[in-house]
Amino acid sequence: MCYSFAVPKDKSLSLLPIEFNNDTSAWQQLRLDQEWETSSGKAEVQHVLGLKGQPRVSQFRLAKPGERVYPRYFAPGIVSDGGQNWLRPLRYSIRPARSAVDLATRYSLYNARLDRLLEAKTWRPLVGHQHGILPFSSFFEWVERKGKRAQVQFTPESRELMWAPILWDYWESVGGEVGYYSCTLITDDPAPEVKAAGHDRSPIFLAADDMQTWLDAKSHSAPEWQEFLRGHREPVTYQASMAA
Repeated sequence: MCYSFAVPKDKSLSLLPIEFNNDTSAWQQLRLDQEWETSSGKAEVQHVLGLKGQPRVSQFRLAKPGERVYPRYFAPGIVSDGGQNWLRPLRYSIRPARSAVDLATRYSLYNARLDRLLEAKTWRPLVGHQHGILPFSSFFEWVERKGKRAQVQFTPESRELMWAPILWDYWESVGGEVGYYSCTLITDDPAPEVKAAGHDRSPIFLAADDMQTWLDAKSHSAPEWQEFLRGHREPVTYQASMAA
């Protein structure tokens, strides 16, 4: 799986080999969600968001350019919606549209295994309907070192930016108090450098020429998309280093 990743610098997004527009309404929605949270008590936030317990930290944390993103943080991503590509803030851990409870507090919903896309009830309805791209400059994985857990950072060689396929959804509270977009990152068997470091999964680095094809979600069936992701990778070598 991909435990954490680094948000690229704003100017790096211009390196993406696709066209997209900035969704100002989605960014405004996130600001309104943050303001609502600030003005509400913890019990209300727990109730409206369907959390397991009262929150200890903000549920609408937005990572700044260059910062690390952890599950349930928000970060910029590209989604295809209404026939256009949009840059939107996405929570890194998917929240199904009609879920009454935020299961991300109990389960790992920030990564979707490629081999289970057509089996898992959370992912299957989104394949062939709601596709996106998550840009980042590096990613982090947990490994074992001398009997202890440690984090390794993987950075693509000779590249400022990498992009991985995601599935996305939009959730809104029953009373309409808040609403946000969220995503899950699709992972597969590890790249050689990731496997050598001791981890069994890694994000898919989609080939640049196939990014727009992936975003055109309805152009293939769900089984075809699974095969597409198996066969349309861009060769990349990673540098591995111990994370600070």
